[in-house]
Amino acid sequence: MRKALTAVSCLTGFFLPFASQAGEMHVFHSAEGKPLNASFEGINADTVTLKRDDGKTFDLPKDKLSAADQIYITSIAQRAGNEAKKLNTAAGHDLTDGSPFANRQAADLAHALQLPAESQSKYGRSWRLYAAYAKDYLLFGAMPYSVALYSGEDGHATHLSIVYANKGDFGSTAGFARDHFAGGNAAGPGTLAEAMTRDDDTVSKALTSVLGEGKVQRYGEGKTRQKITRWDWNGHSFLLSNQENEYVGLAIVPTTTADAGGRTSLTADADVKKRLIASIVKSPNGDVYLSEIPMVDQGPKGYCVPATFERAMRTMGLQADMYLLAMVGQSQAGGGTSPELLLDNVKHQVLSKGRRIKEESLKQLHIRDIKRYVDEGIPLMWTLCSMDEYNDIADKNTAARASVTDWKAHATEIAAAHADLAKAAKPDANHHICMIIGYNEATQEIAVSDSWGTRFERRWVPLPVADWASAGSIFMILP
Repeated sequence: MRKALTAVSCLTGFFLPFASQAGEMHVFHSAEGKPLNASFEGINADTVTLKRDDGKTFDLPKDKLSAADQIYITSIAQRAGNEAKKLNTAAGHDLTDGSPFANRQAADLAHALQLPAESQSKYGRSWRLYAAYAKDYLLFGAMPYSVALYSGEDGHATHLSIVYANKGDFGSTAGFARDHFAGGNAAGPGTLAEAMTRDDDTVSKALTSVLGEGKVQRYGEGKTRQKITRWDWNGHSFLLSNQENEYVGLAIVPTTTADAGGRTSLTADADVKKRLIASIVKSPNGDVYLSEIPMVDQGPKGYCVPATFERAMRTMGLQADMYLLAMVGQSQAGGGTSPELLLDNVKHQVLSKGRRIKEESLKQLHIRDIKRYVDEGIPLMWTLCSMDEYNDIADKNTAARASVTDWKAHATEIAAAHADLAKAAKPDANHHICMIIGYNEATQEIAVSDSWGTRFERRWVPLPVADWASAGSIFMILP
């Protein structure tokens, strides 16, 4: 932060979607010769799915169609299986099992792509791999720096984000989690530009070799809107973007999402509020914390601001991606983002979805200031100096809490132990942003969540220590 296929090989038992002639209407005939203008959408065992020209879909037994149409359907389904094999070969992984993207169980796709779990809540899951730290990992012939998969409440895949050469990860010498403060960036922009050109060409050629030439369109909302090249196949849309001096990215989304140009639907305010309240956990020892905040691992770069904003936006039912947020927030190479600038640049997107933005300055941290937001299920994005002393205490205190039996004595002990640090001069290094997601009024502790992976999802910090490290600003996205 900157300060101020497996491939489908037979028809039976699989859903085989319309592939080679996607979107084309066909005059089907029943076994009795009655015509119907529709498109073939898929077959599961001996049940055929058709879509009429009014957009309504329906199922019927295959043998209710004419013999000629049964041959037509079989031919298309076999072609779909062959194309799935080719696509998986081009990807270098079992990217598709032959079903539309929105029908794919995300956990199965994560396993096929070797993606470790990143986050799980009642409302969805995510998986992420930083492939530079995996051996010989390629997707469509190029090494991705980040592969992130998201699912909805039903467990089906909603979005696969593959980021290749980018200004955050490329050339970064930083480490993961708290180690990233010691890192830097060893690559110049010219080298990044060359890597971006190479990755863009490699991925584009791999997709074109299977799916033909892509189509150029605009995609996204507000300041995240961008020019992309799009390929469609079997309910999948492959969206390749090359944002100058920023990143090369490949998104795989359902075709319905691509047809909408990336515009997302509005989640009702009442539904968001219900989710927020339902996420509040109240423990017998006085701990109050939020349990359904999605995790985003910023990886080996200084993307704490974009990652934290992604978490806050997704908590409020807004779609977000830290790489896009880094672009609109004008993050520096390797990291370093002004939260005020990013907040200003996503304001339109947030407001257009019925959410609000709030920023406050706090000269001193008080439980009462945290309580009024957490009690409504709202996480606070909090600026601080994430010093070694602060992190060591957060780790030690969190571990020690597991064996506490007398919470009153615990409160007295931590107050005495950190009285001297609370009086020390405030630090001015390791500028960072994380979330405050809970509090304990009796023990005077707060729960913090860093965008560093699951181990840092919730740590308990004595309030005097947090106040010593605090840089004094909190940001909220509100319903």
